[in-house]
Amino acid sequence: MMSSKMVRVISVHHFTRQDVAGLERAGGRGVARGKADILLVGGEHRVDVRDLKDGANLQGSFPTVDLVQQLVYCATGNYVCTLETKPARHGGDHRYVRVYLHWDQDNTNQPMRARIAGRVTPSSQSGILNLEMIEIPLRKPAEFVACCQTTGNIAVACGMSVTIHKFFQKTHDISKMKFIDFEEIIELDMSFIVKEVAISEDLVGCVSESEAHIFQVILNPHLLKSSSEEKEFRVQEKRSKSRSKSKTRSASRSPGRSTESCSSGNRYRGRWSSQKEEAANSVIRNADDYADLSELTWVPTLSYGRKKPIDTKRFMLFPSLVGAAHCGPVAEPGEVIGPVSSSRCSSVRVKLLSASTTPQKMMPPNIFEAVTLIHRRADHTNDPDIPFTNLQMTAVYGSEAGKKSNSSTPRRSSHPLLPATAVPKVGASVFLTTPHVGQLYHITLTDDAFGTSVVRGGVFSYTAPVYTVALEPSLLHALTLTGLETYTLRPHPHVVVSHLPEDLDMVVPPHWEETVCLVGLRPFLNVETLTLTDGCLALIAANNEGGDKSHTVYSLHLPSAASLYKEMVRVGRSHRSASPSTYLHLLLEAHLVLTTAIHFELTSVEEAEEDLYSLLQDSSALLGDYYAQCTSEAEWKQATQYYQVSSLSPDAVIERLDPQCPGLVSVVSDLLLHHSTPMLTSAQANCVLEMLEKVAPEKVSTIILKSKCLKDYKKDKVLGIIKQELSKTSEPRPADVLALALVFLDRGSPEQVATVLASLRAYQLVVVLLKHSSLLLITEDGATRLSPLAQVLAEHKKEVFTEVFVSLIGDGTLSLNAFVDAFVAVYPIVSCGPECNMHSLWLRDFLEKFFLEYAHNPEITDHRDRYDRAVTVLVSLYLASLMGAFGDKSKEDPNWSDQRAALKELYAPRPTFLNLLPPFSVETPLEKGIDKAEGEEKGQSDGKEDLSSTMLHLLVLQSLLSSELPSSEDRANVLKFVTTNPTAVGAQSLHLLCLEPLQQMEYMLQNFPLILLQYGKDVYDAPIEWVDLVSALISHKSSLSSSDPGHQVYSDVLNDVLSDLVISCPLDVFLRIIPSTHHEELRNYIRQCHSAALATYLRSSLITYANNVLAQMAK
Repeated sequence: MMSSKMVRVISVHHFTRQDVAGLERAGGRGVARGKADILLVGGEHRVDVRDLKDGANLQGSFPTVDLVQQLVYCATGNYVCTLETKPARHGGDHRYVRVYLHWDQDNTNQPMRARIAGRVTPSSQSGILNLEMIEIPLRKPAEFVACCQTTGNIAVACGMSVTIHKFFQKTHDISKMKFIDFEEIIELDMSFIVKEVAISEDLVGCVSESEAHIFQVILNPHLLKSSSEEKEFRVQEKRSKSRSKSKTRSASRSPGRSTESCSSGNRYRGRWSSQKEEAANSVIRNADDYADLSELTWVPTLSYGRKKPIDTKRFMLFPSLVGAAHCGPVAEPGEVIGPVSSSRCSSVRVKLLSASTTPQKMMPPNIFEAVTLIHRRADHTNDPDIPFTNLQMTAVYGSEAGKKSNSSTPRRSSHPLLPATAVPKVGASVFLTTPHVGQLYHITLTDDAFGTSVVRGGVFSYTAPVYTVALEPSLLHALTLTGLETYTLRPHPHVVVSHLPEDLDMVVPPHWEETVCLVGLRPFLNVETLTLTDGCLALIAANNEGGDKSHTVYSLHLPSAASLYKEMVRVGRSHRSASPSTYLHLLLEAHLVLTTAIHFELTSVEEAEEDLYSLLQDSSALLGDYYAQCTSEAEWKQATQYYQVSSLSPDAVIERLDPQCPGLVSVVSDLLLHHSTPMLTSAQANCVLEMLEKVAPEKVSTIILKSKCLKDYKKDKVLGIIKQELSKTSEPRPADVLALALVFLDRGSPEQVATVLASLRAYQLVVVLLKHSSLLLITEDGATRLSPLAQVLAEHKKEVFTEVFVSLIGDGTLSLNAFVDAFVAVYPIVSCGPECNMHSLWLRDFLEKFFLEYAHNPEITDHRDRYDRAVTVLVSLYLASLMGAFGDKSKEDPNWSDQRAALKELYAPRPTFLNLLPPFSVETPLEKGIDKAEGEEKGQSDGKEDLSSTMLHLLVLQSLLSSELPSSEDRANVLKFVTTNPTAVGAQSLHLLCLEPLQQMEYMLQNFPLILLQYGKDVYDAPIEWVDLVSALISHKSSLSSSDPGHQVYSDVLNDVLSDLVISCPLDVFLRIIPSTHHEELRNYIRQCHSAALATYLRSSLITYANNVLAQMAK
């Protein structure tokens, strides 16, 4: 602990008003806040109700049964829970927990109605809302009570156990009136005597003098599943027993749990515990796993303090107190930061109690498990700073507005401690303290309990021993031996970032490693209680003078978040020159005050929520100013992020900063390049350009190329700056040249752009364009088209244009379909007929260049939706070329024919049988009776001879149709084309390639039977696949008479096919290929296949024998 002489206080927290009122009767025994600013003060058999906003004057009271020792108010149900005592006859006292309803009504001369929770229902007679007392039945003497403000559940500490009573809103059977009731639902058996307890839904905290344990009560998913199965079994067993036994009154009741079911539950529990313990071994965090933070110096930063120590001359411990050496995720000695199984640190047994009206009554008693989140145990010998006290737990929700408006959805879980509707709860903040040190933790919940995050939110070392504390969302008030101390508080991480824009990923300081500020120290004597309401802080002090013990209520009115922020900034500015670290620290603390107030909607009557957002923008701008004046790039990045939160335009930032500010250029450049920066006006843009011209003219080109908010500016000024930069170097920088080209385009001088780009080599231009690829496309009204710069490239730098866009499509930046749409939007094409224009030829050449590199890349071809329209365009262009659309370019380019012929297998290898079809084989045997050998000789043409331009186009189209790229619609279009144009070059081969496999075989069987053998070799991978072709040949041949001219042709084809198969096909497969009805007819081929198989076997045997002999000889 730090000695008090090192504490330095800055008084920035000022109460707006202080009211003092005396208590008519001895008070101070049980004090709690009520609704808004109501203070509840317990006396002897009565609770006084005082309004702190009205000078703490008495507004009324309601009686209690016995003497009040503790008071708790719960907003859910609007009830007051008391712990009361009554002297026992034989010494000691009796303890009772009671709930008072309708306490805020006028109960003058009205009787108090009493009932026992869960056992007695209220009277069915309707009438005025009288004061009602509900006594909570207890099994053991109570020590402490706590309420969950969300669910209304009550937790009662009784020695070494905690009993949770569930809040219900029931309906009376007779009058149908709704009433509030409580039933005990869960009992927690602890390993120590519980002195204080806190509860927030399924999070429970317990402390004793030397031990603190915060854990989450979860449903065991494995046992929950087995429970549903066991429940079905019990229902069936119950039905069978009811049939076999007599229908007596006792038999009609629900049977008790059997020994078998309990032992089954124990087996499940043992299995689940062992699994969790094994999983916990990988998540438990020990101090040895982390660096020693005491060796580092922490300063306020955007990275939660995780940065290298800077010059210690700039570091000043003011205004703050130093916390413990090991903080954050590092566990101190005697501390465990979870989530881990509770069995690893302090065992908690969770027992489900029977409840007649709850749906959980059929659950096994061990269905719940406690997951430890925080556990601390003090060492009485080495750590005399005990006991643990003032345990407080505050739930944190994703949206306070959603929580208050009840915008929730039904829960799927059957967890009895969770509310019936799912409020967007993200976690909780937990605070506990010893006499000298307070600890704050933040819990972030997840669906998986063992994935919950626990971080330390701060360590508070008091100037004197503490009695009690009160927590605001952003401040901690501690009542110590010397008076009232006020510290800044680190809010939950979710609260810290809740105000940030969705696309801004930043970490807002300060965090636990940085020191907290002691912002108020006020002397108060003999104060016994400290209570916080919505707008006041109430202190009740005892007056022991004169022997008559009386009490005084001090009502301190809290300052608003806006006034506290302004005071922090004012004081910080006074230290800006003398202590920059102090100035930054106060700015950060003030920033968190606003952030927390906005999240929790802590706006007062005199200030609107818009004012807080305006102040938050001012705070962000001040933090941006500070970080912009630092010297590191990391701090300049922080400045940029704060300016983005402030919504300041780049020119406004320039006006705030000195021209010599180290981070000016970096910050303004980052703002100009950020996508969320709005478009600048002409005056704003010129202001930015003037600053860059003076400070960093080399940045102008980058801004022109990358900024989307800088469009309306003085073109001549920018031209002068860029030309001046180009004149400084002998080798022009590509970025300067490209920026100069853009300015010429903006000026409306596209003819000068090509001249400017010509000053760069092709590879330089490709590299710089790929780096600034966003300049090549523009989107208007949801449609993407080529930018003016891309159009200049397409017309004057076609090779560069092709190289750049092929690279962009290949790396996934742009899809091929999107490029085709963008191209056609600027250059409309005509895809059929001889009137195809030059744009069509450009697009065809580009697509061929792309597929030359990526046609066999599965990452491209496996995504048809990214290229299908491009293939459709290609098919249309190739069909147009068959009609003479593009003509013969060989006269213009001598290498044109060779280049086209090289693309004959661009998309996929062409099957060899295509060379046996027209136009490569002019006539067919069936038409002219040409000799088979002659036909095969002609069929050997593979496109290498001198071919016409049309036949060269046909080769490429055949390659495309032989691939998987065309869709069924594309093939249907080709079929429609060849049907309409039967005399087109290669119509028969195109028709064939667009048919299904069975249709292809039938087409060739009828028109080109001589190519069936080659077709089978090209298409079939396994011998058994020949069965359809052989069967079709035999069937077709049998259908012809011997006098038919085609009979001999089909006989020769069948002979060729079978002669080839007897060599390449195993005998068993060959027998399956030939129809069984034709085995006798084709016995000769079967005998040949058998001989070939035998020869193959003998050859293999001889080779094996020879190898064995050689191996023996080698030995």
